[in-house]
Amino acid sequence: MKVFPFKIPKSGEEPLLYQEDIEVSFYDKLHQHEEIQISFIKKGEGVIFTGDTILQYREGDVLVIGSHLPHVFRTDIQENKTSIMLTLFFTFDSFGKDFFKLPIFKNIHPFIESTKNGFITHDAPKKMVKCFNKLKKADAYSRFILFLEIVKWLSMSENK
Repeated sequence: MKVFPFKIPKSGEEPLLYQEDIEVSFYDKLHQHEEIQISFIKKGEGVIFTGDTILQYREGDVLVIGSHLPHVFRTDIQENKTSIMLTLFFTFDSFGKDFFKLPIFKNIHPFIESTKNGFITHDAPKKMVKCFNKLKKADAYSRFILFLEIVKWLSMSENK
């Protein structure tokens, strides 16, 4: 199966992009992109094929998909129910080449490593869900702070 290279649409020099997908089915083409993807499944369920792994996702899960990692969503379409996914896209160089190498980020190094293969966290903690729900109305600075909170929670969560 051919993997489609995909460019995340950005306006300007945004280091962190927020996207909200409200669809019956999420993007269903096998694709890859440079950006790391952190997606919260607000509503919906299905299967994601990422690299050589197949995982079930459902409402309340957080998916982390690494840079250039081929993936495709297969949304479980039941009675044309709407699915909702809240996503952040970034690269580890988005905030400066050495930003995540600062000593203050040593506790998130396991998260950084685990993005290479991607992972899923089932039943995100309520505090992380609150962060995702605030992203849409947040200005760029607040969105960055929320992103750091989400990364902190992901670095402490149980992942598959």
